[in-house]
Amino acid sequence: MKIELLALALCCLAFETNANCQGDASQIDPNVPEERLLKTKIESVVLYQGRAAITRVATTTLTAGLWRLRFEDLPASIQPETLEAKCGSGRILSVDFSERATPEAASTPDATVLDAEIRKINQEIATTTDTLTGAQSELKVVESVGVRAATDATKDGGTTKLDLASLDGQLAWMATQRTRIGGVIRVATERAEMLRKDLVSAQNRRNALGGRAKTTQSAEVLLAMTTEGEVPVRLSYLVTDARWEPVYSIRASPDRNAIGIEFDALVIQNSGEDWKGVRLSLSTARPSRAASPTSVTPWIVDVRAPYVQVSESVVAYSMDVSAAPAAETAQTLEMKDASAGFLRKRKSAAEKLSEDAVVGGSGPSVTYTIALPFDAPSDDQVRRRARIASFDAPTKFVFQTQPIASEGVFLRGTLSNASPFQLLPGRASVFVGADYVGATQFVGAAPKQEFAVFFGADPAVTARRELIKKEDRQSGLFGGGLDTVSDYRVTISNGTGRSIDMELFDRRPISRSDKIEVNLSASSLLLSRDADYIATQFPQGILRWDLSIPPTPSGNEGTVVTWTVVVSRSKDIEITPLPEK
Repeated sequence: MKIELLALALCCLAFETNANCQGDASQIDPNVPEERLLKTKIESVVLYQGRAAITRVATTTLTAGLWRLRFEDLPASIQPETLEAKCGSGRILSVDFSERATPEAASTPDATVLDAEIRKINQEIATTTDTLTGAQSELKVVESVGVRAATDATKDGGTTKLDLASLDGQLAWMATQRTRIGGVIRVATERAEMLRKDLVSAQNRRNALGGRAKTTQSAEVLLAMTTEGEVPVRLSYLVTDARWEPVYSIRASPDRNAIGIEFDALVIQNSGEDWKGVRLSLSTARPSRAASPTSVTPWIVDVRAPYVQVSESVVAYSMDVSAAPAAETAQTLEMKDASAGFLRKRKSAAEKLSEDAVVGGSGPSVTYTIALPFDAPSDDQVRRRARIASFDAPTKFVFQTQPIASEGVFLRGTLSNASPFQLLPGRASVFVGADYVGATQFVGAAPKQEFAVFFGADPAVTARRELIKKEDRQSGLFGGGLDTVSDYRVTISNGTGRSIDMELFDRRPISRSDKIEVNLSASSLLLSRDADYIATQFPQGILRWDLSIPPTPSGNEGTVVTWTVVVSRSKDIEITPLPEK
C-alpha cells in the first residue's frame, strides 16, 4: 500500500513539474531572436591597392531558432556597404551596421569634432587612391599610343609621304596628355601623402583626449538555425588605407653563371586594426566603387567657325543680353556632353586595357597567397616585407655600349621568367655576388616571358668613340651640290680574358625633307639583322652592330668599327646644324 501511494505521489509531482515547464516555455516568443556577442579574430586579409578585404571568424554553439549575433570593435575605416556574412549552417536573414556613441566621447565636444575629421580624411584617402590608380592606367594607354605613333611616323622619314603637320599634331597631343596626366598623378600623390599625415595627426590628437572613440562600429547578423551545434560564423568587409607594392631583388652569382630572383611585397596599412597571424593574399584587382557602367553620350562633330575679332563695344553689348538663343545653348550643351562622353570613353578604355592580363582563366587579376601567417600593425610608418616567391631565372648575357650617349660598357642579362608567377612592375635591387649594383625599375613579365636587366658597367671592357674627320665637298655634275662627310670610329678593348658578345649602338641623321639626303657608307661591319631592330630603331636613325669581341692582347688597340655618314643637299639649302662629334 505504501509503495502504491509513493508511486502516485511521484506521478503527481512529475505532472506538476511538466506543467510548470510548459508554462515557462509558453512565455518565450519564437519570433524574438536571442542575442549573443561574438569574440572574433581576423582570419584572412586580401590586400588590394588602397584597400583590404578583412574576414573575421568566430565559432559558437547555437540551438535551433532565431539568433542575433553581434560583432563589435570594427575599425573606423570600414566601408559598411561591403559587409557580408557567411555561416556554416542555418540561414542568414540580414546583416546590419550600426554606430553607437560612447559616454566618454559623447561628453567631449572636441572628440566629436575629431571623430568627424577622421572619417572625412578616410573618405578622401579612398577617393584620392581611385584617382591615382585611374591616372596611372590612362598614362599607360597614352604611352602605348606614343610608341605606335613614333614607329608609324619614322617609316616614311625623309620621304614626301611624311605628314609633318599630322606628326606635330600627334606629338603635341601626346605631350599635352603626358603633362596633364603627370600633373594629376603628382597632385594625387602629394594629396595622398598629405592626407595620411593629417590622419596620423588627427588620430594622435584624438588619442590624447583619452577614452574611447566617439562611436563604436558594430555589425549584427540575424541568423535562423534549424539545427543545433557548433557553428563557424565569418564576417567580411572592406577597409581603406591599406596597400602593397611589389619589390624585387635580382642576384647574380660572382661568375654570373646563375641568376636568382626574390619576389617580395611591401605591405603598408593604417586601417585602424592590427593584423596578427593572418592568412594574407595580395591581389592586383581593384575593387570598383561603381557597380554600373557610365552611359555613352553622343559624340558630335561640326565645322569650326572662324575666329572673328570683335570690338569692346560689341563685347559689352553682348554681355547685357539676358539669355543666348535657344539653338546656340543646345549646341553648346551637346558639345560639352560630347567632350565629357569622349573623356569617359577614354577612361573606360584605359581601365579595360590595364586589366588585359588574364592568369589561369580566373579573370583580369592575379592573387598571391602568402604561405606563412603574417603580422602587420596599423601604422603607415611601418613597412612589412612578405616573401611571395624566390626562383632561378635562365639568363643570356650580352654587353651593350653606346659611347655617344654614356660612358662604360654595360652587362645586360636577358632573363626568362621560368616561374608560374605573374611578375608585376615594381622596383628592383640588383646585386652581383654580395655587391649592390644599383636600383632599376622592373617592367614586369608573364610566365615564360623574357625581360632585360642591366648588371652595371664592367671596367674590364671599354669603348672609345672618335669623329676622325668631317668636311664639306662639292658634288653634282656642275658642282651644284654639297656633301657633308663625317668619318667615325669606335675602338673596343676586351680585358676580360674571354670572348664576349656585344651590341654597339650609335646614330645617323634623319632627313625630314626631300631636299636633304642622308646615306650611311663605308661601314667596316654589317649592321644588325635583328628583326625588331630593323622594324623599330633603324627607321629612327639608330645604328646597331652585333659583335663578337675576342680578348684584347696586351698593348693591342682591340676591335675597331668604322663608318661614314654623308649628308647631301643643294648648295643653296641651309640645313640645321650637324653634331661636331
